[in-house]
Amino acid sequence: MDSIKYLDTIGIDSLLSVAKDRDRLILLCLYDLGCRVGELVTTRISDIDFHNGFIRIQSSRTKTRHFRAARVSQDTLRAIRESLQPGQEWLFPGRSSGHLSTKPVLRTIDRLAEEAGIQEVSPRQKLSRKKVTPHILRHSHVVNALMAGVPVPMIQKQVGHKRLSTTEIYATVAPALVKEAYDLHGFGPANGVSSGD
Repeated sequence: MDSIKYLDTIGIDSLLSVAKDRDRLILLCLYDLGCRVGELVTTRISDIDFHNGFIRIQSSRTKTRHFRAARVSQDTLRAIRESLQPGQEWLFPGRSSGHLSTKPVLRTIDRLAEEAGIQEVSPRQKLSRKKVTPHILRHSHVVNALMAGVPVPMIQKQVGHKRLSTTEIYATVAPALVKEAYDLHGFGPANGVSSGD
């Protein structure tokens, strides 16, 4: 489906390569969790289960109003631990006593995508069709998880889609996924097949 825009793992790596400190942690969390930006910025430290590797996303913070426990990789958990300050309440504190708002996250991702060379600005200062947003990172999580062989029902639970059919829509990107998988493994007649057979 052409309307599903996402970054492959090379694009994700490019973004991460130009990000440091809090900016890098924001990218890691958005991509690793596959969460919505509003879910991320409202995460408290008390929502993080460091022992079992989950972040609890309370129903009041989700679009679907359903609680979920999203799996977090050990690398992301390590980065979270390293970022914490004594007495910190929010994973991403704001300037006041509350949490970071979504607008700075949008600006951060916008800037990093330009720095990484995966988003260009036209002469009229309008972003190209490859605009990278937090939701593109969410799409990227789903598509790359499919590529890695994660079962669709498990992806649905991770990202919090209300219906399995919503997650299955991403499988319509299949031609691109199939091509990428074949190209990645270098499959073709030139690889070990002689012309005389």
